[in-house]
Amino acid sequence: MPITITIECDGCGAKVPGGAIRYEFRSFSGRAYGFGSVHQVVEMKVPDGWVVPDPYTYASYCPDCWAEIQKPERKEAKS
Repeated sequence: MPITITIECDGCGAKVPGGAIRYEFRSFSGRAYGFGSVHQVVEMKVPDGWVVPDPYTYASYCPDCWAEIQKPERKEAKS
């Protein structure tokens, strides 16, 4: 039974499925039994527009929060 991965936005808390972690037996002979080892296989599926992880903060963001982060900073007029 695989372990499911959930991606959560660090900005708004939105969640989406992100893949699975499963275990695979690999035998030396290529058969499904015998001598071999068990390997962890990560199947990561990042939905379009999601940033996983942000290269600077290592946080994950949904498309809406990432668009807000990417907006150019507005300079406030001095009074």
